[in-house]
Amino acid sequence: MNPGTTLIGVGADFDITPEWRLSVNANKLGFANTSSLEVFRQVGSIDNDIGWDLSVSGIYRPFFSQNIVFRLSAAALLPGEGFEELYGDETSYSVLANLILTY
Repeated sequence: MNPGTTLIGVGADFDITPEWRLSVNANKLGFANTSSLEVFRQVGSIDNDIGWDLSVSGIYRPFFSQNIVFRLSAAALLPGEGFEELYGDETSYSVLANLILTY
């Protein structure tokens, strides 16, 4: 049985210049139902709060087109009570860079 997730989020894109775009996102994550996790992990109670997922991304298009697009993104998961009970209280980070070349 899947515990399911709930997600409430907000994000925005900012066109800084024709070549540069900045995107930011903040999402609150939670478990919809933790009963299956409690059975699987053999614990009494797990909180529904997974935590906050925060991300920022920069996009660069040097020729004002989609022919060359470079993106650099960074994200962090700030753990909530439920995540800490399952995996510990360390903040998780992610960084991604990609380049799209189209002819």
